[in-house]
Amino acid sequence: MVKNSKCNTIFNHTGLYEYKHGKMLMHLKFCFESIPNEPTPAAMLRYYRQRKRLTTRQLAENVGIVPATVLMYERGRFPIPYQIAVAFADILEIDSNLLFDEFARFMDYPYSNRLREVRKVYGLNQTVFAEKANICYSIYAKWETAVRQPSRKMYEQLVTTYPEIKI
Repeated sequence: MVKNSKCNTIFNHTGLYEYKHGKMLMHLKFCFESIPNEPTPAAMLRYYRQRKRLTTRQLAENVGIVPATVLMYERGRFPIPYQIAVAFADILEIDSNLLFDEFARFMDYPYSNRLREVRKVYGLNQTVFAEKANICYSIYAKWETAVRQPSRKMYEQLVTTYPEIKI
């Protein structure tokens, strides 16, 4: 007769079985899955998707993208966009930081505060700060006020000029 059944992070399943004469036997089933050696967003996505026993199609349908795109994310061919990483983390019930790359961490900080912080460290106004990074002032001003979001390419351009932007 099964007395107690428990699932935790150490063992997949732990069941306590009670036998006659008051003796108990603990039945352990080990899952030999291990966290990826290199915890890249791609590897972590694959690991947690498989751990949740979801197919790429199921995960893709839950987020509203094509399954081939999930495969490309898992293979590291494309970086996982910030909004998609947040949606994946919600479905997989994990911390979204596990799926974030450098750009996604910047976007999550929030990016407008980070831009303002770094600009003030340099003691520059928005115009000069943007000009030094070869970015149009009007676009930069919209980023700092969170009216628009910078693209990954523009983020890389900013980091080239101001490495302190990295989170």
